[in-house]
Amino acid sequence: MPARSEYVLDSTALIALVTLEPGHRTVEEMLDRATISAVNLAETIHKLVQKGSTPRVTEALLRQLDLDVVDWSQDMAYRSAEFAVLGKSHGLSFGDRACLTLAKQLGATAVTADLAWRKVPSLSVPVLIFR
Repeated sequence: MPARSEYVLDSTALIALVTLEPGHRTVEEMLDRATISAVNLAETIHKLVQKGSTPRVTEALLRQLDLDVVDWSQDMAYRSAEFAVLGKSHGLSFGDRACLTLAKQLGATAVTADLAWRKVPSLSVPVLIFR
């Protein structure tokens, strides 16, 4: 089990932190108690590169954060089925569902900037929308 497991970051949280978007200080304050899945880290990398960063700069920037990254395992793939219906019915992406799956596994709070998560009824995971 990861050393830091109070919070599980969605890619929106990590992107806000590194691009200094609104709410980045909230994410920064929880970083030493936070974990991110390898799925959400990959999503973050792709989005930062799409916004104009280079792969090398993005990697260097994210490695400096000394993130606690949890590999996406076969067990987690099966656990994610609980959230599968939310993708179609509530517009949650695969990355969103990966974040929720890891948060549930760790008994942690999922952290996102995605306001669509507020519209999801009865999530079995605590969620913090940081802005």
